[in-house]
Amino acid sequence: MFATSPFSELLHHASHWLLGYAIALVMMAAGAVLERRWPAELLQSRGVMRFNVVYAALYTALAEAMRPLMAVASVAIVNAFGGGWVVLVSRGWGALASIVVVLVTLDLLEYAFHRLQHAWPVLWKLHSLHHSATEFNVTVTFRHHWFEMLIKGCLLYPVVGVLFKVEPWIVGVTSVVFMFGNYFAHLNLRVDLGRFAAWVNNPQYHRLHHSNRTEHFDHNFTQLLPLWDHLFGTLWMPAKHEWPATGLDDGAEPRSLRDAFCWPLRSRAGRGAGFDGERIAILNKEAK
Repeated sequence: MFATSPFSELLHHASHWLLGYAIALVMMAAGAVLERRWPAELLQSRGVMRFNVVYAALYTALAEAMRPLMAVASVAIVNAFGGGWVVLVSRGWGALASIVVVLVTLDLLEYAFHRLQHAWPVLWKLHSLHHSATEFNVTVTFRHHWFEMLIKGCLLYPVVGVLFKVEPWIVGVTSVVFMFGNYFAHLNLRVDLGRFAAWVNNPQYHRLHHSNRTEHFDHNFTQLLPLWDHLFGTLWMPAKHEWPATGLDDGAEPRSLRDAFCWPLRSRAGRGAGFDGERIAILNKEAK
């Protein structure tokens, strides 16, 4: 009886949130150590970092709270489309191939959705919160609007379940890879990967995506593999000393947690990295 009580459910979700947030804190702390040793940008505000860390706590709490809804939506979508069109191997070397297949597929879906976030005004109003960070560092990793998470959890990620019938542990492995990749890409870290710079998303490559300079708009959308930017014409290879300032064109940033949660209700969605070229042209025309 007690095992199915609301209190036990709340305790279950609270423990999951605490574990997830503890991992986030460890990752951000490890990133901060690297950033202090080899910073790309000096003298960043500790107050802004603290804000991002607190926001991450609320963001991950909301993620856990919405998990049941996203699970129901995922099951409904997968069942509606007769999920598991392709059965992936989960043993031996075949399991490694399955991990690669899921990883590449999910990365392509992330790339496509990311481009939509910059092309559709409604999605941009949400996503611009992430781009509002004028100080680019590891604490920006979770600075996304909570509603984006709901959209992806209910509509984007179920596509993998529709395409593939796969063991949960394989999906778990790909999630861990994306987690490390996401933290790494947002580091305020001056690192030179040399000829491998276009092989994997990295701090300089992704910083250009967050740049507030118009020449960098609509580039470097990838979450993990720059392959997609190369194939679809959105690749911008950074020069050796190209570490631009980041943020929106109007410099707007949330001043409180309330501002962050209500961010899409702003009267004007500031233009920043990736806001599509067509709208930029319209703005320039209106300015004349």
